[in-house]
Amino acid sequence: MLKRAIAITLLSSSLVFADATTKPTTNPTMSSSTTQPSTQPSAAKKKFVTPAELARQMQEQTQTVEKMLQVAHFDLNEAFREKPASFSFFGEPSPTLRDLIARIEKAGDDATIKAAVFYIGAGTGLNFSQAQEVRDAIAELRRAGKKSFVYADSYDTTSYIVASGATNICLMQGGEIFIPGIGFETMFYKGAFDKLGIAADYVQIGEYKGAEEPFTRSEPSEELKGEMNKLVEAYYQQIVNGISLNRNLKSEDVKRAIDGAIVSGKQAESLGWVDHLVDADGLRGLMKEELGDEINLVHNFGSAEREAIDLSNPFTLLAALNKRETPSEKPKVAIVYADGTIIDGKGGEGMFGGSSVGSEDIRQAMRMAARDDSIKAIVIRISSPGGSALASEAMWQSVRRVAKDKPVVISVGGMAASGGYYLASAGDWIVADPSAIVGSIGVVGGKFVMTDLYEKLGISTMTFSRGQNADLFSSTSRFDEKQKRMVRTWMKNTYDQFTDRITTTRGKKIKDIDKIARGRIFLAADAKDLGMVDEIGGLKTAISNAAGRAKLGEASNYDVTILPPPTTFADILSGRGADAKLPFTPRIEISADSILRSLPLDLRESLGQQLNLMSILQDRPVALMSPYVIRMK
Repeated sequence: MLKRAIAITLLSSSLVFADATTKPTTNPTMSSSTTQPSTQPSAAKKKFVTPAELARQMQEQTQTVEKMLQVAHFDLNEAFREKPASFSFFGEPSPTLRDLIARIEKAGDDATIKAAVFYIGAGTGLNFSQAQEVRDAIAELRRAGKKSFVYADSYDTTSYIVASGATNICLMQGGEIFIPGIGFETMFYKGAFDKLGIAADYVQIGEYKGAEEPFTRSEPSEELKGEMNKLVEAYYQQIVNGISLNRNLKSEDVKRAIDGAIVSGKQAESLGWVDHLVDADGLRGLMKEELGDEINLVHNFGSAEREAIDLSNPFTLLAALNKRETPSEKPKVAIVYADGTIIDGKGGEGMFGGSSVGSEDIRQAMRMAARDDSIKAIVIRISSPGGSALASEAMWQSVRRVAKDKPVVISVGGMAASGGYYLASAGDWIVADPSAIVGSIGVVGGKFVMTDLYEKLGISTMTFSRGQNADLFSSTSRFDEKQKRMVRTWMKNTYDQFTDRITTTRGKKIKDIDKIARGRIFLAADAKDLGMVDEIGGLKTAISNAAGRAKLGEASNYDVTILPPPTTFADILSGRGADAKLPFTPRIEISADSILRSLPLDLRESLGQQLNLMSILQDRPVALMSPYVIRMK
């Protein structure tokens, strides 16, 4: 690994981290003067380097680099997915948050690595819960006796949370730290609907649920206000306590700085928020000074080595496309991702950039896990606001079927709310990130009545039907009293089934189901106190717990695999990936999709989630969906 890293370092053209000790090799066939004619005698006398001499020079260069202090380099200036990409041309998994954390842990265990540097640059794509997991992994380097350096041009809340785990926080002198506190914006569409002529005919079970309020109210109810204020306070305390603990600062001083919102570079240094004011090009010199010797940056430390592919050779390319990973003989822990809105059937990417997980996706993964004798335990990583009630029940059933024979541990990322918690309750053990939202056990249902909108648009409708409730899903009429009772009964049955599923697996841990249900939401710590969660921790904790339940021993005794595995191009050509789609589609330059993607991310995610709810309710007027879209800035 080190030799490969040295080669990369010697060939690197990075401006920021260029190795000043490595000089470019002069072409031996060229004379020292570019104006000297090639017919000059001195040109003919130029000595060529022999292969043996070239090998000796390369060996000396390698030895020089090996004598330097090896520093692992990590680039955090990119988005990190929870779930690997579902498609891979060459069968290689895409980098994920779990991969990043595993690489950091590897740096802590590698005796040749003396320190690590994390480059954030202009920003990072980590969300709040991911930032906390990365921070904790960086903090482990300190406990391993290794220094760590984090650099950014400026820090916002999530990037500073990451940086707070390091021994050395570096900031450009003209940069700043921007941590304005925590604030949620909830959107209400009733006013717009009134102008458009759309009426939301909704019912909800659970007075704290709040999922119908964006459509039926112009402001939140007192119950929803209470839940949102509870979340704001809990997140705020996590930010303050995390910074205070990791930077050894007083909580009151942290709160005072947050109230100032923007802290300049010089202020940040004087307050103890950063350790060094240095620009990106001065970072190498700073590390050399702090570590006491010349350093060699090991770029992409811990990344899997990839075989070079000759794209000009069709036979080599075809072989690469058909290449499959050699199955390991070790027992395995399988990770299944439930990321996004829960829907019936198969999930995928949404038009707003969000994702969905389908009941068939989880069923497929559970069947694969059940049939594979090498898989001894399963971890389901959930980050979902919920969705279809029917799909949630189908997922619960498929997980419980497998759990009879193999341990199933749940890992909650950003959220396991409503249908997401329905799925989580199917596990034998629930591990949740500290900032995870858990709960929202309630039901919402209804439809949108478009009569006034149709009239404004000059659209007329005529209904032909048989059966007293044939117009139950009609967009031109409200529920009559009988239908409303029918829908409420339907929803009450769904709610009772939801709570029954929870008590089936967690009845001994949750003392009072009514206290945690009715649409209430909790952060992980409170959820643990109430018996909704068993343990606070990340994906690594969940994997270790699952392996322990399967009696697999140390991490070196087993492998971790993803189910279902990414589909490759060869799978599609051979028919093994019959349901797979190519990762690219023809696209018009200016489209509705491109316009929607130009909207601010917060607005895009909120609209996307509401549209997902509307889509679910088209088929059946009952859903398990949380109304919350939360982003940290």
